[in-house]
Amino acid sequence: MRTIIENSERLDRKVFKCNVATVMISFKMTRKGVFYGVRVDERGIVNDPENVIDTCWENVGGKLQRLKRYIDENRSVERGRAVVNISSNSRKHVVEKTSELFKKLLEVPLKNGKMSPVGASKILFATLPEVALPVDTAEWKFVSGTNSYQTVLSTMIDEIEAWEEISTPIQLEALDPYPKATLPGIYNVMAMVARSLEE
Repeated sequence: MRTIIENSERLDRKVFKCNVATVMISFKMTRKGVFYGVRVDERGIVNDPENVIDTCWENVGGKLQRLKRYIDENRSVERGRAVVNISSNSRKHVVEKTSELFKKLLEVPLKNGKMSPVGASKILFATLPEVALPVDTAEWKFVSGTNSYQTVLSTMIDEIEAWEEISTPIQLEALDPYPKATLPGIYNVMAMVARSLEE
């Protein structure tokens, strides 16, 4: 998680490939499915036998870079709190654009299968950890109760704000010892705990 957050402060094809591969390996998504066989060697070079990650970059890379620039230009505080500290209009724009990217990833033409909602959400987290939430199958089923990524992101933001309101003056990222932690990253841990309780 720390590597993903630090590497994604800037975004280009190389960062995209390495971060996406790293996330998919850590979530064990390279053992089957569209990311099967993806590896990263000790030098950080990505082996993507079916060019899935490159294909995703070709379809959404430019839009991801524009959205990241927009977030950086419209946040007034540290990156980790961007999702709750931008203006309401900017937040609406960011959530809508992130949701559009999610849908676009689901439609990426791949030779070896179809992108899953889990895969799409993890790609977004690998590149936009300041706003995107990686959602696994059980979280979609037991926690979110919706197939809408836009609703998932909006609910996450609302719940973070509600928690911080009743926990004032504690901010959520203060619970993580890593100083660059992002709110979606911390929220994801909480969602995983909730998933276990629901199951």
